[in-house]
Amino acid sequence: MLLKILSSPFAQTAIITIVTIVLTQFALAKGRLRWANRHQHSFLLPNAGPNGTQLLINTLEIWVINTGRAAVEEIEIVFNWEPQHFEIWNPREYSEAHLPNGRFSLKVPTLAGKEFFSVALLSTGPLPEIINVRSKNSIAKPFMMLPTRQFPMWFNVIGLALLILGMATVIYGLLALVSLLGAGSLPPPPKP
Repeated sequence: MLLKILSSPFAQTAIITIVTIVLTQFALAKGRLRWANRHQHSFLLPNAGPNGTQLLINTLEIWVINTGRAAVEEIEIVFNWEPQHFEIWNPREYSEAHLPNGRFSLKVPTLAGKEFFSVALLSTGPLPEIINVRSKNSIAKPFMMLPTRQFPMWFNVIGLALLILGMATVIYGLLALVSLLGAGSLPPPPKP
């Protein structure tokens, strides 16, 4: 019975597709650098400024993520100017550089697959803009970050289509299994 299922063209196509996908994923491991603005906020603190005035504090946190499986090397984040205060979390090695055009650069040597770090900025004045995030071999792609990651509409449509196709495949497989089991357990029809 199992041999009959495996010899069907549908099962053979499904097996070849799954094996190809798995082999491709292992053979093509590469790093994919992404970055997002996790949050930005301004706090107005009463009686904290000079002579008891209000003090405005601006904060920004960005995440830099390697969504791939291979390590990414020489990550660089370029700001419009040097932030008044910044902190990198989780603690890691980094270096700072002042570029000739007045920009400020943070460099991180490596980022393993599926690993991330964040850069938090704090300032009593305006915060610098992020000019660029890149690595040795690629430019990081920004993505919108809310409580959950937001994917493009085409990605969601393809995901929904694959979900429906997968459910139809499971239902087809269950019906085929039931029909095979049912055909073997029914007694033959009586002869007249």
